Amino acid sequence: MVGIVGMQKICIRNNGPVKDFEMEVAKFNLLIGEQATGKSTIAKSVYYFKTIKTKIIDYLTQVCDSNSYNNVSQEGIRFDRAIKSELKSIFIRLFGYSWDLSSEFYMKYDYEADIWIQVELDKDRQYINVKYSPKLLNSLKKLQTEVQGIYHNNEGIIKTSLVLTNEEKKRNHEMIVRKVNEIFCDYKETYYVPAGRSLLTVMSNNRAVMNNAGNLDLITEMFMMLIDSVRSSFGNGVKKAHLFYPVEKRRFDENDIADLIISIEKGEYFYSGGREFLKIEEDAEHSVAINFASSGQQEILWLLNFMYVLLLREENVFLIIEEPETHIYPLLQKKVMEFITMFTNMQDSGVFITTHSPYILTVANNLYYAGVLEEDGQAEEVYKVLNKDYIIKKGGLSAYKLLTHSASGEKRYRKLLDEEEREIESSLVDDVSLQINELYTALYGIELDGGQE
Repeated sequence: MVGIVGMQKICIRNNGPVKDFEMEVAKFNLLIGEQATGKSTIAKSVYYFKTIKTKIIDYLTQVCDSNSYNNVSQEGIRFDRAIKSELKSIFIRLFGYSWDLSSEFYMKYDYEADIWIQVELDKDRQYINVKYSPKLLNSLKKLQTEVQGIYHNNEGIIKTSLVLTNEEKKRNHEMIVRKVNEIFCDYKETYYVPAGRSLLTVMSNNRAVMNNAGNLDLITEMFMMLIDSVRSSFGNGVKKAHLFYPVEKRRFDENDIADLIISIEKGEYFYSGGREFLKIEEDAEHSVAINFASSGQQEILWLLNFMYVLLLREENVFLIIEEPETHIYPLLQKKVMEFITMFTNMQDSGVFITTHSPYILTVANNLYYAGVLEEDGQAEEVYKVLNKDYIIKKGGLSAYKLLTHSASGEKRYRKLLDEEEREIESSLVDDVSLQINELYTALYGIELDGGQE
């Protein structure tokens, strides 16, 4: 049974365009701002800290099975030293080499009180230093001792059944995942859905071309691997994808979700005979190869398909999504945001969204306002106008706006929603429309003045 998890928090200093930033990480997170204000840097920073937990689980699992890590004996070696080089490699692939960063670089992630990890540079900026809070370090050292004890207790025992051995390894892995999650107070696997999905969708079936074009960045490579791992689920289309993940009873109707995805994607996705294509809604006999689909369809295809697979696998996750609005009409942006919210509610998952779109923020604001009214005791009235699965619960939204500049001494970001506020201030939701209206008013005033001469 998973207990109540408190609000997490990230702090960043002098990482690329991000000079000074702190953010509470909730169930539903939104980051809006212009280009080059640091949205992707913040998203990748959250991903980096979530990756550390995954690396620790992988390390302890290997130690439990063989007392080695990547074929190197771990007798007398502590976990933090063993994974240090890997964390450095991941850091470089996300942020570049340490000597290109500011000497004042600093990041810290609070998973819970007294459970945190911070990253700094050494004095020569040659290496990153990953520091674990004393409570976290001690807890993980104890767990490492425990899993090494499991290995030594089993060492030399003749296994009479390969199946039994595999079952035992599976139980040990599940135990490690559970205990590491409990230590971190973080029970979700993290996935990153990058921007530029139209290109990835078109090229996903031709990895050789992409690999020959140069090394993929870490985020893109990981997402491509995810697509590769689940694409075969759609051999008979979206409507039958659930057959790959048999579950006795789900809390949702697979046909309803499949139909919703097909309506948003404007066609049903198939991967058959090495081909990817959409069967268009209006003409079941007509199919369109993915590379000839619209850029909007290509953008949302693997965002929605991957979320559907996670629903079918009943996997609770923390999903980082860059720019879900790219290349799609505002009405479709609304539907995609509602689908993302439904996904987080159905699967008890979390989401972290970066966006340029005021429509994304406006939709999230409405869904959160519905959650406030629901909390106020007006649920019955709210459910008449909005599907309850689309509601963002009160207290579950963390929203920030990054600024291109600020007055001296002021922070270059704004928290858009305080705990006591019921909705985001309208002037912060869509400042572009305000500027457009101001110009229109000025032009209209000129017309009126001219007509009076």
